[in-house]
Amino acid sequence: MEERIWKAVESWNAWARKQGEGIPREVAQKAWEMLGGQEALYFYGPRRAGKTTVCAQLLCRLSKKFGEESCLFINFEEPAFSGMLTPALIDDVLSHHEMVHKKMPRFLFLDEVQNVSGWEKWVRSATDKGEFKVFVTGSSAKLLSSEFATTLGGRGLGFLVLPFSFCEFRQALPDATLEDYLQIGGYPAVVLEKNPQNRMRLLEEYFETAISRDIAARHQVRDVPTLKTLALYVLTNSGKLFSYNKLRAFTGLSFDAIKMYLSYLESAFVIFSVPSFSYSLKKAMEKPRKYYAYDVGLAAAVSKSYSPDFGRKAENLVAIGLVRMGREPQYYSDKTEVDFVVKDGLKPVGINVCYLEKPPARERAALEEFSAAHKNAKTVLIAGKKALGEWLKETGN
Repeated sequence: MEERIWKAVESWNAWARKQGEGIPREVAQKAWEMLGGQEALYFYGPRRAGKTTVCAQLLCRLSKKFGEESCLFINFEEPAFSGMLTPALIDDVLSHHEMVHKKMPRFLFLDEVQNVSGWEKWVRSATDKGEFKVFVTGSSAKLLSSEFATTLGGRGLGFLVLPFSFCEFRQALPDATLEDYLQIGGYPAVVLEKNPQNRMRLLEEYFETAISRDIAARHQVRDVPTLKTLALYVLTNSGKLFSYNKLRAFTGLSFDAIKMYLSYLESAFVIFSVPSFSYSLKKAMEKPRKYYAYDVGLAAAVSKSYSPDFGRKAENLVAIGLVRMGREPQYYSDKTEVDFVVKDGLKPVGINVCYLEKPPARERAALEEFSAAHKNAKTVLIAGKKALGEWLKETGN
C-alpha cells in the first residue's frame, strides 16, 4: 500500500479518537448497548447531524477498552482515496493494518460508505463471517434507513441520528435557555458557533444543500424553485393541517408532483409527516398529514414568518422528541384536535402542547373529548416552559 494512503487512514483514526471526546451523544450509548449481536450497525439521518461523530465516540470507547489497534476507521470521502473506491481498498487497508499491528481489527468503521461501489456485498459477507463488528454511515442523499435495511438483508440494526436534543444542547451551552434552543436548534456546528450571523448562514447552507444535492440532483428535479417554495411553505407552517388543494393553489404543482416533492423532502430529512389517528388504516390515509421540521433552528432560519411563534416551535420540538424515541406520533382531529397520539401498550395516549403557562380551555377540552371517545385512553398536557423542559428532561430529549 502506498504510504500516503496509510497516512490518510492513520490521520482519520487519530481524528476519530479526538472527536470521541466531544459532547456525548445519546444515540451512541444506545448503539453501545447493542454491540453484542453479530449485526452491522448503521447510522442514518440528516446531513451534519453527527453520524460520523457518533461512530467516533464508539471508536473512542472501544479503543480504550480493547486497545487502539482493535479499531479501524475508514472515511471514504478522503481525497487520497480518489479513483480507488472499491471493496479492494477496504481489503488493502485491512491487510496493511494486520501487517502494522500483527492482527486484524475487531471493530471496523466505514464512514460515507455509499462512495464505495459494491460495498453492500462486502459488508454482508463480512457480517455473515463474523470477522468484524461493522459500523456503517451513509449520506442521507444516497442511503436512507430503508435502503440500508434492504441492502444489508436483515443483517443490520439502524440508528437514527438527529441534531442535538435539548439535553445535549445544554451540555454544549450550559447557560442557554429553552428559548435559545427553540431559535438555534440542535445542529452541532451551529450550536458551537458563537456568531449569530454565522449560525444563520450555516442553517441556510444546510437547507440549500438538502434541496440541491439530496433532492434535486438525486431525483433529477428540474423545477427547483417551486420545490424550494413548497419546502419553505411547509417549514413556515409546520404542524398545520393543509390540503393538497391548498398546496396546489399556492405552488401551481399537480397533486402527484406535490406528493412526490413532499416524499423527497422527507427522504432528505428536512421534514417528517404525522398521520391522522384512527383504528381504520383506510380512514387514516384519507385524512391529510401534518408536517414538522427535523430541526426547529433550521425551520426558524429559512421560514418566512416574522414571529418567533414559540408555541408552534414547542409543538414541533415535542414531535421531534417523539420521533427520536421511536414513538411514531399521530394526531387526532374530530370536533376538536389533539396534537399527538402515541401508543402505550394497547392504550392510546393523547398529548397536547401549549407554550402558555395557563393554557386556553380548549386544550383540556380536546383531551377530555379524546379520552371520552377512546376507551382506556390516557392524556398528557404539556403547558408552559417549565412543563416542556421537564418533559424533555424526563424523556431524554
